[in-house]
Amino acid sequence: MKNASKAMYTVGKIFSIIEIVLWALLLIMGVLFIALAGAMSEVEGTGTAEEITAVGITLSITFGIMLIVSIIVLILASRAKKALDNNTKENGPHIMMIIIGIFGDIFYTLGGIFGLISENQNSAA
Repeated sequence: MKNASKAMYTVGKIFSIIEIVLWALLLIMGVLFIALAGAMSEVEGTGTAEEITAVGITLSITFGIMLIVSIIVLILASRAKKALDNNTKENGPHIMMIIIGIFGDIFYTLGGIFGLISENQNSAA
């Protein structure tokens, strides 16, 4: 079960890295909306500079928060994966990954379940 958990955490971390890159690109897009609001407002049918700036601020805040959350999830996944090899029974990191996985990534849910099974098999043996 330990190897299955490590594999699920690895796949989940790959998706998290892709997610981080995408959130960063979208954050840059929001900043560009703010920076280029004046030039964009001159194009017919795009709205005023204030409206474009408001959209840019909204995008920047939203995607900035999502970027931070994704980085935290990646850090927690790394800690959960390391908890499999530390030769102590640690259920906390795996339970945390199950909760995180419920809200976003099935690989973290499976990794957490397999990690809990692995931790409890090692302590029973």
